[in-house]
Amino acid sequence: MSKETIIAMLDCLIPGDTTGWPAAGQHGLSSRFLELLDNLFEQADKYLEIMLAELPDNFSALSTEQQTACLSSIENTQPDAFEAILKACYAAYYTDPDIRQILEKKTGYEARPPQPEGYHLPPFDESLLEPVRARGPIWRKVP
Repeated sequence: MSKETIIAMLDCLIPGDTTGWPAAGQHGLSSRFLELLDNLFEQADKYLEIMLAELPDNFSALSTEQQTACLSSIENTQPDAFEAILKACYAAYYTDPDIRQILEKKTGYEARPPQPEGYHLPPFDESLLEPVRARGPIWRKVP
């Protein structure tokens, strides 16, 4: 497995732009991508093997258009493998602290998980449960 090929594949899946979004591979997410792929999918090795077998040896040297065409072909012929690779790529990208900081700067959305701070919610209105309580048990007792 060529690290260069994985970096090129990640860059093609999330290419970045001139407004401050870095490309996934060039941002250094290949190790995190492989870790998440392995954690998220039981068949991670199989999916990665399929992807790398389908890509030409010179994938990283191809033009962006050629790389996109290669990945589109795999998406059509090996949709499960492509979907797993794409999900792991997105997960690595959007959980990266630097990317989350960019997201916060561009959108104002806080770059943190919702817990432990959580979000402010109004107090729960217990009266909403009254119709359910009034209905009584909806199960049978086991003898």
